[in-house]
This record gives sequence, C-alpha cells and structure tokens, in this order.
Amino acid sequence: MIFAWSFTAASEAQTLTVLHQFSGGSDGGRQGAGIAMDLAGNIYGATEYGGDWSCNYGDPPGCGVVYRLKKTGSSWVLTPLHTFEYADGDYLPFPGTAAIGPNGSLYDITGSGNYGTVFNSVPGFAAPSSVIARWTYNKIHVFTGSDGSGPNRTAPLVFDSAGNMYGTTLGGGEANSGLVYEMTPSSGGWTESVLYSFAGGSDGAAPRGITFDEAGNIYGVASGGNPDCGFLGYCGLVYELSPSQSGWTKTTLHVFQKDVDGAGPGPLIRDNAGNLFGITEYYGPDTGGTVWELSPSGGGWTFTLLHSFPVATVEDYGPYALTMDAAGNLFGISGTSSSDNDYCGFLFKLTPSNGGWTYTELYDFGTASGQLDGCWPQGAPLLDRNGNVYGATEIGGRADVGTVWEFTP
Repeated sequence: MIFAWSFTAASEAQTLTVLHQFSGGSDGGRQGAGIAMDLAGNIYGATEYGGDWSCNYGDPPGCGVVYRLKKTGSSWVLTPLHTFEYADGDYLPFPGTAAIGPNGSLYDITGSGNYGTVFNSVPGFAAPSSVIARWTYNKIHVFTGSDGSGPNRTAPLVFDSAGNMYGTTLGGGEANSGLVYEMTPSSGGWTESVLYSFAGGSDGAAPRGITFDEAGNIYGVASGGNPDCGFLGYCGLVYELSPSQSGWTKTTLHVFQKDVDGAGPGPLIRDNAGNLFGITEYYGPDTGGTVWELSPSGGGWTFTLLHSFPVATVEDYGPYALTMDAAGNLFGISGTSSSDNDYCGFLFKLTPSNGGWTYTELYDFGTASGQLDGCWPQGAPLLDRNGNVYGATEIGGRADVGTVWEFTP
C-alpha cells in the first residue's frame, strides 16, 4: 500500500508522492519499462525481478511480477496478477511497457523465451476477499526470429479501431534488423503478419514503437540513416509506412545529423494536427540528446529542435516517448542527469510559448530524499484526468528496487 512520503519540487512547490515501494519479494522489483492506466485510474506494470525465485541469478533474484496498483480510500494497494516462473520458459523475462487493450485487459511483451513473446492477462474468477485473485496469463505469440526477435520494450503495443495490435522488434526479419508487425484476432487467438522488415544501414534497423494517423499510416523511429554517430554507429531516422494493395511502402521523413539535432531517437507521439514529437538519447548542440518536433509542411516535413540536454538522457533503458496534455504541453523523463548531477533522473515539461517552447524541470529524483522517491525513472509519463503525472523508477526506494510515483502540479 501507499508509503506516506511526499517530496516537493523546490522550483514550483509541486509534490511527488510515492505510491508503492517495491520490496523485491512477492510484489516484484526493478521496473525496467513503462506503466499503463485504465479508465478507472488503476495502474498496471511488470517488474524485471522479484516474485518466484526460481530465477535466482539477478540482483535481486526472481523472475518478475505483473501487477495492478489500485487506489482504495487514501491508500494504494498492489496485487500481483501473474508471477513469471522459470517453468514458463521465461528465464529473466524482462517484460516491456504495459498496454490496456480495447477489451480492458493487459497486454505486454517479454524479451526472453528465445526470441521474445507477446502476452495477455485477463481477470480470473472472483475470489474470496482473503485470497489474491490472480489473473489468467496467456502467451499469445512466441517469436521465432524470422517473424521478429527482441520485441521493443520501450513503447507499448498499440491497437487500431478494428482491434488489431501492432508493435516492433529490435531484431529478426529478413536482414535481422528488426521489423514492424501486426497481430489480428483470429478464431479465439491471434495471427501475426510482418508489415515491414528493415534492411539495416540507410534503410533503418531496431525500430522503437509506432503511432498511427487517421488514414492508417504508421509512423516510427529506427536506428540507421546517417552513419556518423561514433559508438552508436547510425544516428537514426523517422519513417512512415503507408498501406497499399501490394503491401506497405516505407518513406524516410527525417535523418538525424548528430551535433545538429541529436541521435538515438526514442518512440515518438503524434498530436491532432499531425505533428510528430520525440526525444533522442545522445548528441545534439549540447551533446546530451534533444527534444524535437517534425511537422508536415508543403508536402514535406519540417524539423524543429525544441530543447537540447547537456548530459545523455538514458540510464539503462530508453529513451521513452513524451506525453502531451490537452493544452499541448509535453512531459518527459530523463534517466540520468539532473540539476544536482546525481544521475537519478528527472521529470520535465515543455510549454508552448510565443512561437517557441519553455523548458521546466519539474522534479529531480534521488537527491533531498535519500533516494526513497526512486532513481532512474522508466517509461513515458502518464497523465490522469486531473493533470497528475504518474511513473515508475527502476531502483531507489526503501529496498533500492524501485517505486511507483505520482506528481501533483
């Protein structure tokens, strides 16, 4: 349940509240990807460790846990929905970013099981109040390599209006450079189709997450493009996939140029006007990554740099997508640098202002609190109807295996 610790952002007297501190036991430990929220405000996620200790080679041990965090009165109560087990074929499954499907159940991926899996968790039968009501866990697809390998954990699976599910893998496919896939409900199960298989190099590789427009075109980012980015190799690119009768056609919309606009793009988002927004991991004018916008203009696309970071934005995983509120403000997290240089990360906001953008660091993790608020935030920030921001951290907290938090403006 909730731990009664709140921390205040010094700049604007805004408050971060820790909703749960993981113990590394039955509730799990170390969130390595993003969380999801249903319409009732319940929070869902999956941890890398904790739970069943048959996977006893991590720190902490355990195979990981799928959980729900529900507000009950003034407290938040965590319920394990599924505990990964070595017997499942999921040795250290490393689950990804949770997603709530059209049917209200939970969908996610794991990175293990040879090439990775897609799974679904649905509520089980009602149980007595003294018994934890576990959900039914179903592996709905196991990747084989040719149809994908290493499903991307930094972005959630997405659904179209017909209930089809889409995602990306970092490897596998025709050139082992990753692909975009669709999963279609079929006879009580799911049928996977490869929409596009990347060729590597200038064509792109290791795609990270996708989004749609109203016409069904897919937008995403991948490595590839410009090969001048040092240890990263290729700087990355933004692409569009357009459906046709003969398949899907890929168009490169933007190629990142290292010191000019950044490198290593994370998953993007799209606003109602068709503008694309994202964050890069490294390089840019101040060497630590960038926040950017790509806007349709005269049959082409115009790139705008919104913010440049002084230190790389990623610690362990990421970068993750931004989140936009109804007013057009952007929220994001960095897993490393902060104003106090403790490398626990921070929450930031970009506000449109007079034709430009104003940058504000909202909260700095792990400094004044002795890391009880968490360290290394993971996943795109979530917003509720009241404008409160939610997220999770990989480490920190009382047991140093992460937290779930709420930030109140």
